Amino acid sequence: MEITTEMVALRGRDGGTLPAFVARPGQPGRYPAVVFGMEAMGLNAFGRKTAEDLARLGYVTITPDYYRGRGPSRPDDYDDFTEVIAAIGELDFVEGTFDILAGVDWARSQADVDPGRVALWGYCTGGTMTLMAAALDRHVSATVIFFLSQPFFEELTSKRPAHARDMIWSIRSPVLLISGADDALLPPELLADLSRRFDAAGIAHTIRVYEGAGHAFTGPARHMHNAPATTDSWRLATNFLREAMPPPA
Repeated sequence: MEITTEMVALRGRDGGTLPAFVARPGQPGRYPAVVFGMEAMGLNAFGRKTAEDLARLGYVTITPDYYRGRGPSRPDDYDDFTEVIAAIGELDFVEGTFDILAGVDWARSQADVDPGRVALWGYCTGGTMTLMAAALDRHVSATVIFFLSQPFFEELTSKRPAHARDMIWSIRSPVLLISGADDALLPPELLADLSRRFDAAGIAHTIRVYEGAGHAFTGPARHMHNAPATTDSWRLATNFLREAMPPPA
């Protein structure tokens, strides 16, 4: 399917604006939409390609830049995480979560989007805010999270007022959580805790753990990438989306 891409400006909860990358099917119609919580690297080639690939499958996609242009200066450099770690340390998770929700509002306002079929899909730190956004919007159709980075924070502050795992009870969409068995940020005991919380809240969920895969295993860097896990997790995630929000034939 032919697609079109563009940058748009969203209005944040604070009245400021933020850039967002949009990819959409090129043919007229009304499509389901996916709002991305980008990985901590920022808006990079990997994120754009993911959005474009979903657009080719029949989804209008939008990726809000929750860094608002203040993120890592080399978003495609997976060899040096100094800037990335510093950017995460300064990140306002409240503002970022509402920036993702601004993407949801934008999607629902588009003439080529079915407003009743909008999903969330997040990676890494963006996955944390995706989970939070899913807890705040009761009409999300599906939530996909790859390698959740911050299931809880070291301390609660005005920029991090609640642990992501403590917001699970409010989610109303089905959830697919994807992780690597070697991901130190999500060891087995934490995954088990998340699963118990989903069960207690009555949330339909699937947790898929890939053996031999670490954190951010879909990333393009050789020292991180796990090709079999990347291929199968894409299949799993897109099938999950199709089941919740099938695109037009």
